[in-house]
Amino acid sequence: MTWKKRRPRLSLLIVAVLMLCVMLTGCMSDKYANSEYVGTWKATKASMSGVSLDVNKVIGSFVLELEADGDAKAVIKGEKSSGDWEEVENGFKLKDSQDEMAFTKVKKGVVKTEYSGMVILFEKQASK
Repeated sequence: MTWKKRRPRLSLLIVAVLMLCVMLTGCMSDKYANSEYVGTWKATKASMSGVSLDVNKVIGSFVLELEADGDAKAVIKGEKSSGDWEEVENGFKLKDSQDEMAFTKVKKGVVKTEYSGMVILFEKQASK
């Protein structure tokens, strides 16, 4: 078979591979679309050594936004940061370039984490 006869087949193969890549990328972009953790989470309660603390007085506002594609945004005391999140066996983990935080499911719509020696509860906020 000559090169001129192979070229249409090769072009067709390349187009098919590119289409497959685009489809797979599209499917993977919302890998957590059905996750109960996707949405906005707000710190509501904190405790240290069994003593309840006012989360707003101790650390200020602490809000997380978990997106279906695995992106995460956090606002702590007005400072914004971003990273990735992944669902794990009993909750989720937040990761950025420097650190990782684990959140454990307490019950539906409530997770907890340890932060600066405190246990902080987060509640999922209603969708707007």
